[in-house]
Amino acid sequence: MSLVSAQVGPFILRDQIGLGGVAEVWQASHVEDGRLYAVKLLRPERMSDPQHLKELETEFSVLEQLRHPAIPRGRRWVEIAGRPGFVMDYMPGENLATVVARKQPINGLRCLLELADAVAFLHEKGLIHNDIKLENCILRPDGSLALLDFGSVKRIQWSQAITGLFRRPSQHVFGTATYLAPELISGKRPTVKSDIYALGVAGFMVMTGRAPFSAGTNEERLRANASETPPTLASRLPGIPPGPAMVIDRCLAKKPEVRPETAEEVRDAAKELLSRVKKPA
Repeated sequence: MSLVSAQVGPFILRDQIGLGGVAEVWQASHVEDGRLYAVKLLRPERMSDPQHLKELETEFSVLEQLRHPAIPRGRRWVEIAGRPGFVMDYMPGENLATVVARKQPINGLRCLLELADAVAFLHEKGLIHNDIKLENCILRPDGSLALLDFGSVKRIQWSQAITGLFRRPSQHVFGTATYLAPELISGKRPTVKSDIYALGVAGFMVMTGRAPFSAGTNEERLRANASETPPTLASRLPGIPPGPAMVIDRCLAKKPEVRPETAEEVRDAAKELLSRVKKPA
């Protein structure tokens, strides 16, 4: 059943702009002023699992409360053709993974700075994004960055409490192999430090144009993240100022305790690097 032109309240669905394993995203316009919004709806085949609905409700609850320029605000819970979902701000632009893959020149430091700022904001609010990757970032027409897809978001207190309750790690690994921290691969629960690992991978990619490890298959990527020594930024970008670059390097440390304590440290390192690049030689 096509949802094109379906209306809920003042919002009219126009085009499907995203499709994931659990939900799909539509562009919608407001009938009064034509302003564009995004509508995230649970896929029909996922509606029988109450866990998926719970996660969608959690995502909306989180986005409804957050106020950050890089994060879409949740506007309204809706139901369309019997399918639950919500309306949120539409972030125009292009998927950052696609931009990097085609080797389009971008300001990688600005991207890292703005992503780290958004992640730091989430952590301050007691939240773990838990799915940081270039595929979930949008490079907007003005060059700024937006962070999307909060379907895997976790509350820090909940995640830490669950970790303490389980003596044995989970046997299930969720996430995109390139960005998974070693402790997640071994079955431990997500934390601020696993977010920082993924932030480091994303930063490495936008600054150098490629992932830290060149492994091809998912299994090879997981193995590399778990056991291989990551390259330094200086090995890919000779001449980069060593001090702030080392902060970003530490994001990829195998041991969580070696990584920066906060995303603010990563943001500040990116800011320092950006200021040095802008200075005349």
